[in-house]
Amino acid sequence: MKRVLITAVAVGVLALPAHAARQVYLKDGGVIKAQSVWRSHGKVQVLVNRDTLVEFWPAEVEMKRTFPKRHPVPRKQAAAGRQAPTAPNGPVAVQKPEEKKSGMSLPKMPKLPEAKPESLMPGGDEGAIRKHKREMLEKTGE
Repeated sequence: MKRVLITAVAVGVLALPAHAARQVYLKDGGVIKAQSVWRSHGKVQVLVNRDTLVEFWPAEVEMKRTFPKRHPVPRKQAAAGRQAPTAPNGPVAVQKPEEKKSGMSLPKMPKLPEAKPESLMPGGDEGAIRKHKREMLEKTGE
């Protein structure tokens, strides 16, 4: 019994890499077994093994067979007419709906108290580079 179980596990482990490989179907009838296949910058990228990456034009590849149409996964959406939860010993909790904005919004930067960057330095002293520049300007002006 142990032999059968060990043999089945070994066959399953050896078959996994072969099953996980993707196939690229070429229009001339060739088939390439690859680790990964994706589309990028108008070309088909094929990772044959960890050292070999090949590019094909879409006209060279049978796109429908290489990239089969996947079925969309249904996602749960919040019900629009859902009622607000009620507290056990009180009135109904009211939640304000968030306003939806189109596009991306960036976080707002905090306002700086002063416009001079020197005032933000710890200790208030000038840095070595600014001090050196100031000294050089003074020497050239003499």
